[in-house]
Amino acid sequence: MFLLAFSVALLVLLGGVGFSLTEALEERSLLEHFGRGLWWALVTVTTVGYGDITPNTLGGRLVGAVLMVGGLVSLSLVTATVASIFVERKIRRVRGMETIKAENHILILGWHYDGEKLLDQLLRRLSPDTPVVLVNQLPPETMDSLREKYVKHDLLFVWGEHSREEVLHRANAREAYKAIILAGRHEGETAAQVDQRTLLTTLTLKSLNPKIKILAELLRPDNQPYVERAGAEQILIRGQYDSAILAGAIASPGLFRVLDALLNAEGYTVWPVDLPPGFQNRTVRELAEYFKEQHQALLIALFTEARGLSLDDLLGDESSPIDQFIRSKFAEKGMTHLFGRAKLEFQINPPDTLILSPHHKAVVIAAQRPEVR
Repeated sequence: MFLLAFSVALLVLLGGVGFSLTEALEERSLLEHFGRGLWWALVTVTTVGYGDITPNTLGGRLVGAVLMVGGLVSLSLVTATVASIFVERKIRRVRGMETIKAENHILILGWHYDGEKLLDQLLRRLSPDTPVVLVNQLPPETMDSLREKYVKHDLLFVWGEHSREEVLHRANAREAYKAIILAGRHEGETAAQVDQRTLLTTLTLKSLNPKIKILAELLRPDNQPYVERAGAEQILIRGQYDSAILAGAIASPGLFRVLDALLNAEGYTVWPVDLPPGFQNRTVRELAEYFKEQHQALLIALFTEARGLSLDDLLGDESSPIDQFIRSKFAEKGMTHLFGRAKLEFQINPPDTLILSPHHKAVVIAAQRPEVR
């Protein structure tokens, strides 16, 4: 593209020089005469042909003929090249081969039979301007159908094996905010192999972006300590809540319907909400009344989350020999945080007299997330 643009500019420049040498000055300065030649060459190359300046000599007309032919050829090549670039980029984007430019996005790594349901539930809880990047090896046609289904959301796609570092680079994992690793099983894979891939993906993500928050799905509960040690903040074991839901269905069909509606966001569902301004040092009773009156929401729990101090908070981004030594010693002890990971404390159905602190967050049941101001 740059070569073609340079060729067109050179053609105009040579045309202007040719005009200056073959045509009379007509009582004009040499600089003005050269400027007229450049204007004439540009108009001729682009086939505009205003006719305000015309060559009168045989040499000037020969220069004009060369410019006409050269302009047709060069501009046709420029147009074709620009079109091919846009077409290629569109094809690469559709096939998931383009590098993602989004920042503060959410990664969904891998796919399985329940992936679309997860995506649907996630997008219900996210604002439309939050980018979501899918990284998997599904056919591009499947991704096109998902984009059409969720056209209001910024849904992006990267094709490839999510445990590979170059694929995570294309997904811009360095700038991602959260990542969800799904325990998708390829044909012939065992549960242990699926969990090993999840462990490898967690390690790769943390090496690229130590601050990313990872939710990992596992098939075997005995692999949970290894993935936690690799840096995953939250771990879900496939099917760990099935027994509780089945027991609820046996005990009471009504209870099962309530749980099913809340979990599947059918109307009312569970939302985490920040405390409204001015509610610090006030009671839970006042907060519950506020949510009920202002948002038709039911307060069911409170939680606080304090982030643990990690090695990456203290060590620099550029690894020095001292940093490497410290990391190796902590790795020998199986430690990544100095004072523990994020500490989560919660209370279900907190007492009405409990005084709210600045670190509290509320959990409510509502039709949509309450906007506190």
